[in-house]
Amino acid sequence: MRTFATAMTAMVLLSLFAVFSPLEDTLTQQLPMITIAAVKEQVPLERVASAVSAISFETLQKSSTYRPNALSSIIPGLHIPDYGASLTSTIYLRGLGSRMENPVMGLYIDGIPVIDKNAYDFDWEGVSRATMLRGPQGTLYGRNAMSGVLSLSTFSPCDDYRPTLRIEYGTANTVRAGISFTAGKSALSATFRHTDGFFNNAFKGETCDPYDGLALRWKWVSHCTERLCMTNTLSANISKEGGFAYGMWKEGTQYPVSYNDEGSYKRLSVIEGFRLHRRGELLVTDATASLQLLADDMRMDQDYTEKSIFTLQQKQLSGAGTMELTIRRADEEALWQPQTGLFTFYRLNQLSAPVTFKRDGIETLILNNANSHIPTEIGYLAISDMEMPVYSDFMIDTWNAALFHESVFDLDRWLITAGVRFDYEGGTMDYDCLTRLHYRFEPIMTADRDLSIPYKGTVSHSHFEVLPKLSVLFKASSAITLFSTVSKGYRAGGFNTQIFSDILQNMTMTATMNDMGVYLDRPFISVSAKNTEYDPETAWNMEAGTRIRHESFSVEVSAYYMDVRNQQLTVFPPGMSTGRMMTNAGRSRSMGVETELGWNPGQFRSHISYAWCDARFVSFNDGNNDYSGNRLPYVPEHTLYVNAGYSFNIGSKTLDVDASLRGEGPFCWNESGTQREPFRLRAGARVAIVFNDWELYVRADNLTDESGRCFYFKSMGNEFFASSKPRTIMTGITLKL
Repeated sequence: MRTFATAMTAMVLLSLFAVFSPLEDTLTQQLPMITIAAVKEQVPLERVASAVSAISFETLQKSSTYRPNALSSIIPGLHIPDYGASLTSTIYLRGLGSRMENPVMGLYIDGIPVIDKNAYDFDWEGVSRATMLRGPQGTLYGRNAMSGVLSLSTFSPCDDYRPTLRIEYGTANTVRAGISFTAGKSALSATFRHTDGFFNNAFKGETCDPYDGLALRWKWVSHCTERLCMTNTLSANISKEGGFAYGMWKEGTQYPVSYNDEGSYKRLSVIEGFRLHRRGELLVTDATASLQLLADDMRMDQDYTEKSIFTLQQKQLSGAGTMELTIRRADEEALWQPQTGLFTFYRLNQLSAPVTFKRDGIETLILNNANSHIPTEIGYLAISDMEMPVYSDFMIDTWNAALFHESVFDLDRWLITAGVRFDYEGGTMDYDCLTRLHYRFEPIMTADRDLSIPYKGTVSHSHFEVLPKLSVLFKASSAITLFSTVSKGYRAGGFNTQIFSDILQNMTMTATMNDMGVYLDRPFISVSAKNTEYDPETAWNMEAGTRIRHESFSVEVSAYYMDVRNQQLTVFPPGMSTGRMMTNAGRSRSMGVETELGWNPGQFRSHISYAWCDARFVSFNDGNNDYSGNRLPYVPEHTLYVNAGYSFNIGSKTLDVDASLRGEGPFCWNESGTQREPFRLRAGARVAIVFNDWELYVRADNLTDESGRCFYFKSMGNEFFASSKPRTIMTGITLKL
């Protein structure tokens, strides 16, 4: 490893030396108009030595894919369950993932990285292509690309693209309208979506998951010279929604959603990205910079019952800036094609997450617990407050700096790629928490006593990662390609904020007892702020596969093995806990097979995506139980997507008919494997009549109204599930203006 890093460092220095050497800038040669790819690879996607899924604009339209979670199963092994609210964006790929904090998949839009995972779930319009690089992409993309990178490309004013208007209406009073067009050097798009919701809150007698959202995008492209191109993209998303359709599971029975307090989520996300592309005689330079803003407000009935126990509000104001510079050789036919880059970002997140204990919660979680430690003949603790807020304010800043290099050696039928990334990341969390209550000790005290419990401090960490990569691709024939890759990726560490309610709850009980002069031999057990930090998760990936491309037929098959250290898992403290936290579980491994097959002769089209994944703990003992050998929770063992369609020519019109099957599972919902979900299939269909300038269609998802559970969690020792969405039928029209 040390020899490999030394050799790659030498290549980095050689490339940097080339950057500062004199350049010829001859503009007399006529060059074609510059086109900028949205991925960083130096070779065409068919020559990338790892598994790749490329989804065209036509496929996105026919599958009605306008959100990232709609790509589940279409991309082999990708699982993004649709539950909760847009905040969640839970992503699982190749057996890795988690329900909170940092994702395992990087997201790029027109070459700009999306830093905040809370902005991953959004509606789009005018996306021309979705490209997924599967497996660790740490060398070129760095943090949080441990299982892959999804790159979305939007239409450019340089494209031959007609203005398009789409409107559809259907189940649950759902309306979606979108428009995209070009004007001069600009491409613009907008989309609006409304739904009344699909799940009913039995206690309130109304749906709990309504949604209203608006997304806008402006893309400006200017070819300043034949060698220089500038691109600016400004996008904004604003939404207001309900959500959190969680029903209790008790003694083998799934109960309906029924809770009394508010569940809502509001979000504003703005990303401003600038990109400069210059093609010189010797070098090609890409420079990108972005400013990103996210402001959101989540309100949650955190006990999810009809009792007034406790609620959570989480407000964030997050700002981030990114900069990246990459330099590569201009001669694409050269034997050695090096690429060197620098990347940095800074993110500041002001987070407020007050938890309010209501009267039932004060009785259940505080008084019952405290009084169980007091002999009844002495007396008992009483709290007169109807509500007890626990104020938790955080200021979290994160920074990252990286130097990376990748060299591609093109040896006729062989393509060898070697690269390394040196990645440094640090973070600091300032926490300022406060609980205040009024108590008395009956029958000794006749008046309430005012007690305040502050909790302030700072926690910081830093980590350095070396992310190497080595791949080999062999072109066996004009139709068959073989590839193999060894690479490393990592998911950033961070801080747990949602466990502070437990910390303050236990501090409150201890402080109250001490204030009365009662000192327990065994104080209330809880984690402290020093336990809120968790480390990065790292994964080594070994992969081999093949691609076959012959006329209308294509197939890609890959097999992988991933060795994961410091696995990040969401855990719940035992007993009547109110919080959750991310922890490092030790070691796990994931292995599987992924395949994509397409056959599109004439008017017929078909696509099959399938993935098998076996992800298990190698070593994980939480202090109470040993889960070694058990399956990782939330990871589907199989994902399947089958689509077949045919276009019938009827005079000047075309009748498009498509049918699909989508399947995921089985799942283990917890580390012990006691909660499971079987493999389930959902059928879909689409019928469209296509004219020259417009199209009328009807589409349906989950035709058989297959019911299933798509998410599991615990609160206060109770188990809850979210259900998958019922059958939906939509009718729409597309107009080319």
